[in-house]
Amino acid sequence: MLKKIFLFFLVFYFFYSCETTDNYIKKDIDEQEKAIEMGKETEENTILKKETAIKYDTQKLDSDTIAIIGKYILTKEKYKVITDYMKEKFNYTLTPEQEKEFMEYLVNKKLLAIEARKSGYAEKKDIQIKYEWDFDDIISHEFYNDYVEKKSKVTEIEAKSYYEKNRSDFVEVKAQHILIKNKNTANNLYQRIKKGESFDDIAKNYSEDETTKTSAGDLGYFTKGMMVKEFENAAFSLSVDEVSEPVKTIYGYHIIKVNDKRKISFDDSKDKIIKMMREKKKKEIFENLINKIKSENQVIINENYMK
Repeated sequence: MLKKIFLFFLVFYFFYSCETTDNYIKKDIDEQEKAIEMGKETEENTILKKETAIKYDTQKLDSDTIAIIGKYILTKEKYKVITDYMKEKFNYTLTPEQEKEFMEYLVNKKLLAIEARKSGYAEKKDIQIKYEWDFDDIISHEFYNDYVEKKSKVTEIEAKSYYEKNRSDFVEVKAQHILIKNKNTANNLYQRIKKGESFDDIAKNYSEDETTKTSAGDLGYFTKGMMVKEFENAAFSLSVDEVSEPVKTIYGYHIIKVNDKRKISFDDSKDKIIKMMREKKKKEIFENLINKIKSENQVIINENYMK
């Protein structure tokens, strides 16, 4: 999808933002040819007739210069910054053919910007506000990358240390449950199971969880953080083949049976641990940074906008 958006972005600007593209020239030439056929050739038609396309001057420049557009010099360094930024923004790498189209788009965009400045657009208040916002967006993003993202990296050693300290969290439980909305009914069913009735049969006949009742309430394997807290606490505290008393959650009352427990290795957990630790570290660094900046800069917001 991003590729399509970027291509649309290029095509739209390339053909819409500059009336010197081949499409417009072809349109004008077609109209001119019709005028000639009708015997209405004008001076403008004659000029257009001699031109088949707008061509840019080309000449050998020094090795660091890609193009000269008016007084603007497009260096290799500038071009790399621009293309890297576009790749980052649209997650898309141009083919060599698309690079040529992009170069023409870039030139046309710069030419329009030169003319816009001549016409006073750089002094327009609304444009200055948009520019300020876009510029702040770019520099704040770069600052965030340097002072938050890059400082939030988590090593494999740190992840391993976390795993060793929290081994009890790295367990998978295989369980089934019976969900009942009424407390008394749930208690009665629990007593029947305790007396020896089949958990599977009661689950299939009485559970109000329509998605699992046909499979006797089978939930498969799950880890901590996947279920609501009350359910999770009960399930992970049970031994294999043990059945819980009815556990209340926002969904009703659950009778839980644990069928298996197995440890999750560090190798299977590593990526998840690193991601979790990274997000936590990122949040802490960001909050500390923002609080520091807030303490140095007064912020007052109109109360009318906070209602």
